[in-house]
Amino acid sequence: MASMDESLLEGFNAGYIIQKHRPDLADSLTDAVRGNQDEFFQGLVAGSEQYAKERTQSKTISKLRDTSRQIPRPTQKGKDSPNKGFELDR
Repeated sequence: MASMDESLLEGFNAGYIIQKHRPDLADSLTDAVRGNQDEFFQGLVAGSEQYAKERTQSKTISKLRDTSRQIPRPTQKGKDSPNKGFELDR
């Protein structure tokens, strides 16, 4: 049982690293071994998919940060600004 878990883990790590450095190769490999019942190949597919998912999330977060920087922000941070509120008649 332990060797099966180790094989799955090794495959996961290999898939993750290959997807990170050679995404075209990882895509070809995962297409070729998808559906294979061997633990290593199941891990390879899962690791490749995990890195792709994280990369997509990272890109989305980056785009959101860039977009939020373009939103105008108030120049004064206090709620008691001298230009706001009621004017008092004296």
